[in-house]
Amino acid sequence: MKRLFLAAISLAAIACSDAATTGGSGRTRVYLTDSPFPFGTITQVNVYIARIEASASTDTSGVNPASWVTIATPERTFNLLDFQGGAAALLGEADLPADQYAAVRVVINTARSSVVRIGGSPATVHWPISGDLSLYALVEQPLAVTGAGAQIVLDFDVGRTFLDDGAGGFYFSPVIRAVNEAATGSITGTVTTTSIEGDTIPFVNAAVTVSRQVGTLLSTNVPLGTGHSDAQGHYTVAYLPAGSYVVAGVDPAFPQRVGVGSGVVTIGGQTHVDLLMRIDTTGTGGGGGGGGGSDSTGVDSTGTPADPVASITISPLTQTISVGDSAGAIAMTYNAQNQMLTGRTVTWTVGDSTTVRVTQAAYNWILLRGAHSGTTSLTASSEGVRKSATVTVR
Repeated sequence: MKRLFLAAISLAAIACSDAATTGGSGRTRVYLTDSPFPFGTITQVNVYIARIEASASTDTSGVNPASWVTIATPERTFNLLDFQGGAAALLGEADLPADQYAAVRVVINTARSSVVRIGGSPATVHWPISGDLSLYALVEQPLAVTGAGAQIVLDFDVGRTFLDDGAGGFYFSPVIRAVNEAATGSITGTVTTTSIEGDTIPFVNAAVTVSRQVGTLLSTNVPLGTGHSDAQGHYTVAYLPAGSYVVAGVDPAFPQRVGVGSGVVTIGGQTHVDLLMRIDTTGTGGGGGGGGGSDSTGVDSTGTPADPVASITISPLTQTISVGDSAGAIAMTYNAQNQMLTGRTVTWTVGDSTTVRVTQAAYNWILLRGAHSGTTSLTASSEGVRKSATVTVR
């Protein structure tokens, strides 16, 4: 996960999200940091960050532009992979008026952003537009900035933002959330597997997903963060609200090899959850937060079988956002042999446009914004085949 750190500070005190505002202002510093990006073939994820803004209002329609306060204007490109292991880069600082901030907006420039593979070749990224793009973070609890200060973390989850398009490139489906650091904890652990000789050895390059626990271990479907195991098998997923979580590790090269565990996160605590990778013989998978469907091993050398679309999957199939927040979804098309089809036209429809508005749509992905509390359907159609997902706005 890639994280922007917004710290409205005096260093003497850190305010939790329910702290009362006291008037005045606090000096706001914006930092960039990172934990490992979950694609071993990528050497750079360059994102041009133009500015970061906050608003005390949940109305992000732009009707009242004066409600937004600029926190920082970096106006430069950051390689998100440069900030691993807790390192941070200062993006800028400003005096932020004391208030309860309900919305955070990050403006990036897609024309100046890129993903670069090991070896230097650029990867194709399907951006929604070329130029400035406003992204709205999920703010689950109002972010309190007081005269004493606060530490606000903007979590840019690159592991779920850049999605494999099945042809060697990426779809851009932004996943960003904003939390008060003082109200969060973390999950850390080691991913291992068993060697042929029966020894327990570190498992490198496991994609780790942390999800809110809503049922049994294999029925969890509310992913909140992603991580990645290093050369020693270690992983950490930080800035999680207190609560019960399921942790799932998946082998990117062989998705049937999974490890699943669970733990309870406490404020300010570090919960230890180790994962043992094994072959999943149940057919249910271990992560519960993925997009479903088959992998792309059946795709022919052109990447586009000539067969008609027989089925569609949507990821995520269910999601909950707040009013004013951005949400993305991606549709994958398959033939009757469960081979992934690329380049097929996908049409999106929203059941209730007063609940969710479409802000961008291209290729087989869509970018939405929560407009009004309620639940509605999101339907993807291609060649007469339809699949629906559910979006809830709080």
